[in-house]
Amino acid sequence: MYPNPGPYGPRGPRGPMDDIKGGFATTVAAMCAILLATPFNTMTAPYVIALAEKSYSYEVADLIGIAWMLMSYPFVFFAARASIIAALTTAGVYLAYRFI
Repeated sequence: MYPNPGPYGPRGPRGPMDDIKGGFATTVAAMCAILLATPFNTMTAPYVIALAEKSYSYEVADLIGIAWMLMSYPFVFFAARASIIAALTTAGVYLAYRFI
């Protein structure tokens, strides 16, 4: 039998900065998704619908346009969250290097 990894999983406990960084990134990414998903959709939806109309009927292309509108929110959210976490990690490494 394999031992139980415990509540932290196989990696062990994470530091308090990881929790703060993740929570801040998630909150700011949600705000970015609310503000930027609509402009992202309006700029990219005509291209997606035009490509869909080449291969599918008008009704299916319209359904693809609606699906693209709904998927634009997770696209923006996860892209913003990844970039914010990367920026916070880079800033933390820079500050640690600077104060050494």
